[in-house]
Amino acid sequence: MNFILMAAMSLVPLFLGMSCKMLFKTKLTNAMVLFMFFMSVWQLDVSVLYSNDVIKTDSILFLFQLLRIGSIMLPPAFLYVGYISLKHLSKDEAKWMNLLINKYTLSAYVLWSVFIYIINWTDLGVLGLKSIQGIGNQVTVLYPIYGAWGSLFVNHIKLLVVSILLTLVASRKVTDKYVRNFLTLFSLTFLLTYMIGVLNLQAGTFIYSSQIAVMLFSIIIFFIFVHMSTRMIRDTSQILKRKEKEEQIEISTSGLIHEINNPLTVVKGYSDLLSRNEELDGSAKGMINHIGIAGDHMNSILTNYNHFIKSGKIQTEEADILDVLNESIALTSIRTKEKNVNIEFNSHKNIIVSIDRDKVRQVLINLINNSIDAMEKSARKVLKIDYYTKNNEIHILITDTGSGIHPDEWDHIFTPFHTTKKTGMGLGLSISQRIINSHGGYIEIVNSTAEGTELKVIMPLWSV
Repeated sequence: MNFILMAAMSLVPLFLGMSCKMLFKTKLTNAMVLFMFFMSVWQLDVSVLYSNDVIKTDSILFLFQLLRIGSIMLPPAFLYVGYISLKHLSKDEAKWMNLLINKYTLSAYVLWSVFIYIINWTDLGVLGLKSIQGIGNQVTVLYPIYGAWGSLFVNHIKLLVVSILLTLVASRKVTDKYVRNFLTLFSLTFLLTYMIGVLNLQAGTFIYSSQIAVMLFSIIIFFIFVHMSTRMIRDTSQILKRKEKEEQIEISTSGLIHEINNPLTVVKGYSDLLSRNEELDGSAKGMINHIGIAGDHMNSILTNYNHFIKSGKIQTEEADILDVLNESIALTSIRTKEKNVNIEFNSHKNIIVSIDRDKVRQVLINLINNSIDAMEKSARKVLKIDYYTKNNEIHILITDTGSGIHPDEWDHIFTPFHTTKKTGMGLGLSISQRIINSHGGYIEIVNSTAEGTELKVIMPLWSV
């Protein structure tokens, strides 16, 4: 009965890890799932020591040595979680951590763990199993008899606390608040579990320590996971609504554009033929010419609107928003110099986001160019750019000292073909808004007066 119960409990960490993977689509999640897998194997290894009433001792010894890969690989697996978390830190914050956690130390740790596992199969590691009695002599359980190098395994397991502490330190600087909170609580909870589970190394407390450790870890992680999931679902539902709206626009307008193009092609074709007819008088040719001009104008509108629709199709990747901002500023530097615009960019830290790098850069370039145009007649031409994270989102502020946007225009400025300029189709801001909407975010006017305009671009740190 004890064996069956513990074997079932050993799968709980793996199930929780897979559930976490379904919610968090990041490399950090994959690292945590790998750790949870080894933890399940570790617990399954412990459970076979309770199976002496259903499995032969020789078979138990084989299974025990085979499944010991779980406990042996726990320290490097947890360190791998810390290594991946460094990818979410700024370069300055991660610099000193990289000296301790890097691919070389991680590889060495894995090789050392493999060495310990190999020793486990020899008489230097485990000689055999012995029976011990629990409290009250009610439960008989097997316990390993260590060889001459058995202390290597014991010390290896104790080193797990180093991996936990390093990962805990790194987790506090992770940008994504959901990953940060989950990883921090995950580390603290497992540290408590480790402190109880390490009692497995003492035969006298063997019977109950592993059961208590698994129960504590499973229950606490379950509640942490539910809490994190609830908060994330609440926030991501808003993102999904924006994306759904964009998809509806694409579906409804793509078909309409196609249907209009068919008769438009006929109109343009016949107008071209009629314009070549020499029998028509000047008045008729003038009217046909107007038909051709109107057809070209309609074709231009459809082409541009089709471009607007396609702008919502994005391919996200992990990128540093600081790099994207620097690229956007560099690509508009010629205009800013020509127009004597002074850019004040508050470049302070690296923030990893999941975006379509090219299209977000296109948005930023468009907003910067609009600000430059707005400052054409300004005596003081200053463009301020800043960025920060809030509520698991990236906020980018673009502030200029231009002529401002009239309050009556605020509700229409992102509407397709609406423009306050003498030239242009009025699609720049609408395309920019559509691109950001496709990321699950939006562009808003924070403030606009005769002294200038402040725009904010808001996107989730990770795409859904």
